[in-house]
Amino acid sequence: MKLVIVESPTKAKTLSAILGKNYLIKASMGHVRDLPKKGLGVDVEHDFTPIYEVPAKSKKVITDLKKSLKDVDGVVLATDLDREGEAIAWHLREILLSAKEGKKLPFERVIFHEITNDAVTEAFSHAGELNKHLFDAQQARRVLDRLVGYKLSPLLWKKVRIGLSAGRVQSVAVRLVVERERQRNAFGPKEYWSVEGIFLARGGSFTALLVEKDGKKIELGNEGEAHRTESALKGDSFVIESVKESQRQRKPGAPLKTSTLQQLAANAFGFSAKRTMDSAQKLFEEGHITYHRTDSLNLSGNFVDQARSYIGGTFGAAYIPSKAIFYKTSSKGAQEAHEAIRPTNVKLTPKSANLAGDEVKVYSLIWQRSLECQMVPALYNQTQVRVLSAKKYGLDVSGSVVVFDGWLAVGKSLGAHADEDRSVVHAGLPPLSEGESVELKKILSQQHFTQPPARYTDATLIKALEELGIGRPSTYAPTISTIITRGYVSRENRAFAPSDVAFVVTELLEEHFHDIVDYDFTAELEEELDEVAQGKREWVPVIRDFYGPFEKNLLQKEEELKKSDVTTLGQSAEKCPQCDRILNIKLGKYGKFLSCSGYPECSFAKPLDGEGVDEKGEMISFGACDKCEDGKMILKQGRFGKFFACSNYPKCKNTKSYLEKIGVKCPKCGEGDVVVKKAKGRVFYGCGRYPDCDFSSWKKPVE
Repeated sequence: MKLVIVESPTKAKTLSAILGKNYLIKASMGHVRDLPKKGLGVDVEHDFTPIYEVPAKSKKVITDLKKSLKDVDGVVLATDLDREGEAIAWHLREILLSAKEGKKLPFERVIFHEITNDAVTEAFSHAGELNKHLFDAQQARRVLDRLVGYKLSPLLWKKVRIGLSAGRVQSVAVRLVVERERQRNAFGPKEYWSVEGIFLARGGSFTALLVEKDGKKIELGNEGEAHRTESALKGDSFVIESVKESQRQRKPGAPLKTSTLQQLAANAFGFSAKRTMDSAQKLFEEGHITYHRTDSLNLSGNFVDQARSYIGGTFGAAYIPSKAIFYKTSSKGAQEAHEAIRPTNVKLTPKSANLAGDEVKVYSLIWQRSLECQMVPALYNQTQVRVLSAKKYGLDVSGSVVVFDGWLAVGKSLGAHADEDRSVVHAGLPPLSEGESVELKKILSQQHFTQPPARYTDATLIKALEELGIGRPSTYAPTISTIITRGYVSRENRAFAPSDVAFVVTELLEEHFHDIVDYDFTAELEEELDEVAQGKREWVPVIRDFYGPFEKNLLQKEEELKKSDVTTLGQSAEKCPQCDRILNIKLGKYGKFLSCSGYPECSFAKPLDGEGVDEKGEMISFGACDKCEDGKMILKQGRFGKFFACSNYPKCKNTKSYLEKIGVKCPKCGEGDVVVKKAKGRVFYGCGRYPDCDFSSWKKPVE
């Protein structure tokens, strides 16, 4: 009998059904050895040797695994096939070899991209050895991230505030969010107007948009220009100047990889990257999909044949391309898995699979895309029409009609949602011919304003990181989770809004530690780690080349930087009511506030919005404390926002919730006010009468 070690109980259960009684299958419950939680854990003086320890949660697992060695004649390490899986396997072998029984046993390594009978049987018949290069790459990343985090974070504690963290990838992600917010803040909206005409032709009515005047593009910048144009059009006559017809095709999207699965799930269902990966992990461990941490677009020839057979049998021969379609991977970096994410059994449809909740949603995306990518394009007829007036005003309208649905048939069969790859085409136009006169029935004018760049969402931030070559399939979800947990960003209507401290830390890093948040530098480090994984480079020189300049700069900045300079964000227009000096805008523990520029001679300070204090900066009473005799309730700012607290704190610790109203009545009960709330880094809106009224919404309600 052999001992097989995997990461999770679910994976162990699935493998047990395949391998049978000759194998004892145990779960390591993830990593069994890691750098210590406290201290650097890296011997910088001796080639950056990591100092590993077994965490408390893993000690019982290790004891059980060592006991199991007595009853087996070999150990098979069957952890995941990426760098993290290789590291888990490596540490397991090192730990078990220290046991008396372990020294006598052979250790083998097996990897498989899917947990199916054929794949597992094939893998176990060709068991090999651990991949030292892959382990070195993971070890190098772990050491590199520990050096940055444990060396740079204390500087942020001293110069900004306690509790902050910096990271090689997380700080770049925060910079992206901050830069986008800077663009939004600098954006000046411009007014413009659109004018549409509703026309009546022999075959029916249609709406066309005004685009030209005298052969030149027309731009209407204000209401007056729009109304003058309306007046000119009302007394005009119109004719169909041109009708152009063409046939177009829309090709299906490529198979899904980690980043595109996360993007698609975010757009389709509003899933966070972590939520998507948690569901994909379960699907993989249950044997429903291939390995889900991959940047490859390759599909096995066997699956492509199965997919083509299924498509022909379900939709017809017309939906199968004459040749199988294979996709080329264009993303930067290593392809640690050899296939894209696909179902292990194409015949197991989302409707027939015994799945529920998030798992069936994620599986439906994978199954659907895996079939679509092997189907013919959708064909549609497009008609473009130009309406011309006697006064030389040109109006355009176009219509499209699907003549062959092609790959769109898969979504129709599921009743699938519409997303960016399945957008609905325009309806057809009535029959129109060149030279035909049409009658203007109505004019519609509408005011618009140009919009600032949209904030990043899970989908767009992952896309940006991938395009820059920053991070790898296994890092996108944890990176986003980290910047939310650390308070650098929060979700507002599914988009990331940076906190005040995100701006301060990003500016500090940009000015004094530019390499840490430089996109090209970070991408180059990722490529070097990929070369370590491929055996083209040793990991210690990679760390040494980075750490030398980094440490020198760190020691210099610890001496040069002053906290007062870093946390002073600028001057306000207000003067101190006590000494008449200018009030500075400062960053404090819980956000921005106003502080006298004469500090420490003058210690006056007040909230930036002035709420809770009077003109002299004295705390306003919001009523007597109901738990002590002489206390009054005053407004304070804490980690989770504003709250009311007794002025006698810490003698009296009475507190009450503060309801930040948005000026809108509850749409459900009509009595309470809608207030701002927070949950796990996300802003949402709820009724102030909760729990009497349970209204809540991620989107900000408006009157």
